[in-house]
Amino acid sequence: MRKVFFHASVSTAVSILASVAIGWMALTVLGREMDSAALAMCILCPTAIAFPASAYTYNQRRRVADAHERLRAAHRELTDVHRELAERARLDSLTGLLNRGAFIEAVEGSEGAGKAGSLLIADADNFKQINDRFGHLTGDEALRRIASAIGGCTRRTDHRGRLGGEEFGIFLVEADLKEASKVAERIRKAVEEAGFAAPDGSLVRLTVSIGVATAEAGATFTELMSVADKRLYEAKAKGRNMVILPPQATAA
Repeated sequence: MRKVFFHASVSTAVSILASVAIGWMALTVLGREMDSAALAMCILCPTAIAFPASAYTYNQRRRVADAHERLRAAHRELTDVHRELAERARLDSLTGLLNRGAFIEAVEGSEGAGKAGSLLIADADNFKQINDRFGHLTGDEALRRIASAIGGCTRRTDHRGRLGGEEFGIFLVEADLKEASKVAERIRKAVEEAGFAAPDGSLVRLTVSIGVATAEAGATFTELMSVADKRLYEAKAKGRNMVILPPQATAA
C-alpha cells in the first residue's frame, strides 16, 4: 500500500501544480490576480479528484501485476511438473532405467545421428526360480541389483533400459565389438557379484546371459534386436551366465 500511496501523492502533486499553473494563466489573461480562494480551488479540486482516482488506478495496476506474476509462477510450476511427469513416463518404475519405448527411441535416435554402437541384450538367468522360491519382492530386488550393476559398468552417454520382465537392453554409443565385448563381460561379472540375502537368510545368486550385436550406420533397432536375441538364446542354450558375440567376431 505504501507504493500506492506514494504514486497517488506524486500524481496529486503534479495535478495540483498543473491546476495552479493553468488557473494563474487563465486569471492573468482575464486581467485578474490569483487570490487565496482561487488558489484553494486549484489545490482542493485536484486533491479531491486526483488522489482517489490515482490511488484506485495504481492499486488496480498492482493487483493486475500481482495476478500476472502468480500466473507466471503457476505456469513455471506446471512446466516443471510436466517435464518431471514426461521424464517419469520414460522410466521403468522398478529399476529407474528407460522403459522399452524410451529405450528404443534413444537407440534409434543415436543411429539417426549417424552414430555407430553396439547393442547388448541381457536376460536374468533362472529368474522364475527366484520368484517361486523367495517371492516377487525378492525378485524385484534382484532386478534392481541387476539394473544397478548395468549402470555401474556403462557410461552416462550409453542407453540402458528394461525391455520387459527380466530382460535388459544396453546400447553402447560408438562402441565397436571389441569394446562391447569388454563391457558385456564386466556386466556379467558385476551381476554375478551382486547376489544378496533373501528374507529367510538364503543367498540369492544372480547371473545374466548376454547377446551382443554391432550397429552399422542405418541399422534399425529391430535388426539389431534380432541379432542380439539370437546370441542371447545361444548363451542360454550353452549353459547361461555367459556372453555370446556375433559369429564373425567369435571366429576372429
